[in-house]
Amino acid sequence: MREHSERSEILPPPLYKRGVRGDLPCSARRAEHGFTLLEVIVALTILGIGFALAMELLAAGVRSAKASEDYTQAVLLARQKMAEVAVTRNLAGSADTGEFGGGFRWTSEVQPLEQEEELPGRLYSVRVRVSWLGRRGEKSVDLRTLRMVVDEKKLGQTRVVQ
Repeated sequence: MREHSERSEILPPPLYKRGVRGDLPCSARRAEHGFTLLEVIVALTILGIGFALAMELLAAGVRSAKASEDYTQAVLLARQKMAEVAVTRNLAGSADTGEFGGGFRWTSEVQPLEQEEELPGRLYSVRVRVSWLGRRGEKSVDLRTLRMVVDEKKLGQTRVVQ
């Protein structure tokens, strides 16, 4: 009985070396033939997802650059129009509109500010708005400034307030 139990011991499978014996274990044989179809599909799926994410990031960057370009152009146009409106001699309360081209429109408003006492200078609020049609609706930039117009007739007639 004892002999029988000694013979039933399980021995580990032998390791085959290439060239010693023509047979290779099953795992080594599979690695020698290449990738399975499942491995190729998984790899292509991962590559496809990565490519799609990279393209989305690129598109978002292009959209952001275009929006930045539009805002920069609008601010430059608004500053140009502000300079034109601010040097006008007759700044009485007025409003005006127009177009620059390239889809940019402008509106300007000049309003006198209330003053508590009569001074030789009059203060005006000047507002210029440039608007354009963006990707998601109308966009706009507002610039505001104050402008003082001095009445030269009243210049020497001020009194000192103590």
